[in-house]
Amino acid sequence: MFATSRRTVPWTSGVPLCMHRPPARRQPRHPEEPRLSRTVSLPAAERSVADARRFSRALLTEWGLEELVDDAALLLSELVTNAVVHVPDTAGDIELALTRAHGHLVVQVTDTGGHLPRCGQAGPDSENGRGMWLVEQIAALWGHHPSVKGKTVWFTLALPSAAR
Repeated sequence: MFATSRRTVPWTSGVPLCMHRPPARRQPRHPEEPRLSRTVSLPAAERSVADARRFSRALLTEWGLEELVDDAALLLSELVTNAVVHVPDTAGDIELALTRAHGHLVVQVTDTGGHLPRCGQAGPDSENGRGMWLVEQIAALWGHHPSVKGKTVWFTLALPSAAR
């Protein structure tokens, strides 16, 4: 199963809304362009959230994508936090992959857990439950699919026009 999502909705009643839609049947062809990709494996532990942010910030700066650093680090933090919360320490590592291709940055987080991402219900004063809502609002696209190890949750951010 492969799902993508993107819908801007006002936050009403403290409940973030996530909408899923199936991918297009046919993916557009893109002209060949250099594809940059880097991966890292991190333990399913709280400290990995900060490590993931550092990894993404350093890599995007190296690639000249400073405009995407804050959004990518925020969204990656949310996905890694979800993986850490829903995958016990003994279940294996979390794998991060950042790829620059076809005018987008693609960020993937793979873990061994079976819990699919969803928007939670968050009250106005709640400190939790808004992570996937943030992904929904900021990412160009996002989705999830099964992987050999468990599941992969991903998002894309459009590259700044100067970087395309």
